[in-house]
Amino acid sequence: MNNENTLHLKVKEGITSNYLDALQAKIGGTRVENRLDYHVGNSRLSISYYNLIPEFEVTLAQLDYHQKLIVEREPDDRADYFHFNMVNQGQIKQHIDNKEQYTEAGASNGVFIYNGLFPLKSFFPAKGNTQSMAFKFSKKAFDQLMPESLDLLNSLFPDAEPLAYHTAINSELAKELKDLFYYENTSYGRTPNVMSVGLKLFPILMQSLKTQLDKDELNGLHLEDYNRIVEVKDYLLANLNQIIKVENIAEMHHISLSKLKRDFKSLYDVSIYKFYTHAKMDEAYRRLKTGQYSVTEVGFDLGYSSLSKFSEMFKKVKGINPKDVVPL
Repeated sequence: MNNENTLHLKVKEGITSNYLDALQAKIGGTRVENRLDYHVGNSRLSISYYNLIPEFEVTLAQLDYHQKLIVEREPDDRADYFHFNMVNQGQIKQHIDNKEQYTEAGASNGVFIYNGLFPLKSFFPAKGNTQSMAFKFSKKAFDQLMPESLDLLNSLFPDAEPLAYHTAINSELAKELKDLFYYENTSYGRTPNVMSVGLKLFPILMQSLKTQLDKDELNGLHLEDYNRIVEVKDYLLANLNQIIKVENIAEMHHISLSKLKRDFKSLYDVSIYKFYTHAKMDEAYRRLKTGQYSVTEVGFDLGYSSLSKFSEMFKKVKGINPKDVVPL
């Protein structure tokens, strides 16, 4: 349901024209073959796609819309069709099986790769000035374009199960992304330049993924994995006054310790211990800032039996002594 602050779009996952059709039906705009432009007042929206070869698209989206945009994707039920997304500017929130995750420019999760076998909601903030791009392609088209990397694609998606990856945009990818959107916003030579940079960008992305796989630094998450890790995160945040043992959490969820650590790192790009420690210090800072708690009370409430250890950890994380946070 739409309200005055939100535009809700439902679309069948797949080719980009599905998105353009649904969006134009909602807001109008100017449609010229592979491109939709909308410019009313301070709202600007531009989405275009280019067919590098049949069943292989590069899609560019630039959104600076006055309403929050929710894109709700229905599964396409195609195990042979894939979506490799990168955010060049801004932040996109995603709900995967009602669990929240972000893809953000300049962060460790700027790349989002998935098959279209599960429902997915994306949230674009109002006036967020977001730039994102995607490669959308079938396995057949991939084999035609980069047959030497077909084994890599099969390693990323070995079966017909819903699967997704988050990883970082390295400096080489960031440079090409910048060029891609530069050419997208020019009039002369736009199509050949965008297609040229897109063709250059894709093998760089694949090489980055291969390097991470070879180093065992890239881990895909099934929906069950997403749900489990979000439950672990919620458990940590609900038990900030405890001393946790990661081994016990693994036992609670009937998985190995190594898988728990790997999956948590894959989703949040931080170890469980570091996440938990920083969450404790965030809560400590919040309480101290109110002026309603002493340093001793906060330290003991958050499970520290030694005030000196609490103060040491607080300064390590926050860069300031806890007593200096308390208002005078």
